[in-house]
Amino acid sequence: MDIDFGLLDRALSIVTEERADALFTIPAERLPDREQAEQLLEVYREQIKGKDIQVAATYYAACWRVVPAALLYMVAGCDGGVDFSLKNLTIQIGIVNDYPRFFFVIKDSAKNAWPTGDISDWREEVLGAFIRDTLRPVMETASAISGLPVAQLWGQMPLGVEFYLDYLGKQMGDPSVTEPFKEQYAFFSRVLDAQWFGLKRNPFDLKETWIDDPYRPGEMTRMKPTCCLAYRTDSGHGYCYGCPKLSKADREAKRKELVAAMAAKEKAT
Repeated sequence: MDIDFGLLDRALSIVTEERADALFTIPAERLPDREQAEQLLEVYREQIKGKDIQVAATYYAACWRVVPAALLYMVAGCDGGVDFSLKNLTIQIGIVNDYPRFFFVIKDSAKNAWPTGDISDWREEVLGAFIRDTLRPVMETASAISGLPVAQLWGQMPLGVEFYLDYLGKQMGDPSVTEPFKEQYAFFSRVLDAQWFGLKRNPFDLKETWIDDPYRPGEMTRMKPTCCLAYRTDSGHGYCYGCPKLSKADREAKRKELVAAMAAKEKAT
């Protein structure tokens, strides 16, 4: 299957052309540089109304989840992939519907054929090298700037990668991709060696904690692995319902608040 760049644009904001109206643009190969990464984080902090650089760091880490989702889409369903090294990416912050959005611009979008042979022979190296050379420098630099544990930043990504893989499958309208997507994510999250991340444990290998889903009564959703610090923005968001910092009582209060807000919205319409 060929890479559908239109799909990647619509679903993940992974694009092949820079935006002329971008608020901020930086070649990704500069992001391991602390001073330049801090410049980006400060611009982003202002846009998300973050009270400090740590909030910008967690939100920034979360934005990167679309990139491993795109790579896993290519591994699972395409006969080749693009170069997701930092030297082949440009990062832009654009304003969409009055909110800042990260765009990942692929400089050279030529498709490189996957190695021949069984996928199990090469995917560890492909995915591991991507973690080591692309995501890890970004996360470690953001951790150094913000003072947050790097594991907290990695924790912003897993549920998002799963969500976007599921979303890609639905957008493709092809049920046959569901299992390959799940299979590759299972390898990425449970089998890929922690050494690639520079950690003792693969941060995508989550111990799942299930809680009531306020948006779908009678169903369950997963608690977030780490706090995104949304309560430290001036947006009025407060704590996320799935935040691991919430007590049982506070989570129940938040659930009732969300249910009431949805009921009021339905009544208004």
